[in-house]
Amino acid sequence: MRAEGRLVTRVQTPRGLGCLAALILVAGCHSSAAPLTTRRQPLPLPPTPTPAATAAVMPIATTAEAVTVSHLQTTDRSSREVVEPPVAIAEAVEPLPESWTLESIEAIALRAHPMIGEARAEVESTRGRYVQAGLPYNPVLQYLSEEIGNSASSGLHSVTLFQQVVTANKLEIAQQVESQEIRVRQARLRIAELRVLTNVRAAFAQAMVCQHRYEIALQIVEIAEKSVHSVESLLAAKEVSKVALLQAEVEAEAARITAANAETELRAKKRALAAAMGTADQDFGRLSGGIDDDLTAAPWEALIAELEVSSPEIAAAGSQLERARWALQLACAQVTPDVTGQFGIGFDDSSDDAFATIGVSVPLPIRNRNQGNIRSARAEIVAATAAVDRTRLSLSGRLADAVGRYQMARQRYRMLQDRVIPNAMETLELSRKAFEAGETDFLQLLTAQRTLFATRLDLLNSLADAKTAHAEIEGLLVTTPDN
Repeated sequence: MRAEGRLVTRVQTPRGLGCLAALILVAGCHSSAAPLTTRRQPLPLPPTPTPAATAAVMPIATTAEAVTVSHLQTTDRSSREVVEPPVAIAEAVEPLPESWTLESIEAIALRAHPMIGEARAEVESTRGRYVQAGLPYNPVLQYLSEEIGNSASSGLHSVTLFQQVVTANKLEIAQQVESQEIRVRQARLRIAELRVLTNVRAAFAQAMVCQHRYEIALQIVEIAEKSVHSVESLLAAKEVSKVALLQAEVEAEAARITAANAETELRAKKRALAAAMGTADQDFGRLSGGIDDDLTAAPWEALIAELEVSSPEIAAAGSQLERARWALQLACAQVTPDVTGQFGIGFDDSSDDAFATIGVSVPLPIRNRNQGNIRSARAEIVAATAAVDRTRLSLSGRLADAVGRYQMARQRYRMLQDRVIPNAMETLELSRKAFEAGETDFLQLLTAQRTLFATRLDLLNSLADAKTAHAEIEGLLVTTPDN
């Protein structure tokens, strides 16, 4: 629907297209300096949540505070959105530490892992969409020449400026939709950080256990070789039979095989640690740190109570729900049509008259009232609400599983360390004295040695299981695939 009026005044103007070129230039300057619609200040971007807010329960958040996305900012200069260029995905790597501790590896992983870089870039991309969602339509400048050659004149020449005005607060609502999407991406960035930290901690624990297992295997080799020399001396003194020497040699060879396998496994675990850190070609030296740190019997009730507040998965699901609600408001607002206004000036060469044109057009929402998008938005709200409940249930189940595995592994570790290992050591010592005194054979001594070292290896396996479950709990259980 268009209403159009024409005002005609008699003016004496020079003929020719030079005048029209001047009109176009003037119209273009005015359209860029002062469009028909007043400039709207954009909504502020949602702030990046601080790591302290997302990790109020767990102390591990301190290592991630240096990698927040506060650098992803937009500024408003002269009513114009200016987005800073995204930062580099991976910052320059600092000199490698001499001692590879868990803290040093975590710091490198938070800077260099591509999963975190990808999540940061997605936050920046969403911020760009936020800026774009709030921008109004550009004015349209049109030059039109009609009735050329009529009465031997150059015809009617006009320059018209069109401006589409967004109604029903659609731009602000669209920005609210994107602001919730920014919060979703920020939560997923936090999930990526926690997932990397969880994988690094679990891989570090596995590598540390393998390092100790290799050291124990070397001790087994040393003891087995000493046993061979002792049996050879006893055989020379005809105090034992050759069967004892053969048994000692077999035991020594088996110990060497065990040590070789332990060394191979240690190299594999270090490569897995490098991959978890995000630098697959990293060559580690000796890992340092307390192998049984953090194996406390502290109750997890506090974590259970705070998990809903601290979990970035629940934060992401909640932001998705808010986004769906704003999307419904936007779909409803889109029923109200936008208004297009026009203003133009022209010149009639045949009569030397200047004239102006004014028009307004509005689409009539008769057939299309955005019914499909409104219906879809309502369904998305229902789905997002169910997703929040599903996330809570999933976290509860994963927490119960991880805590159960941790408690069982810790109990087994403590029992082996406090009871079984001391008894096995005492048995070995008594068997050695009995063998040296000739009160027992070499087979009993070998059995006591095997029992002690098998128990020590079982102790390390229990420790690895406990540390892996502890890493999952400490990382807020973000070990499942991305949502």
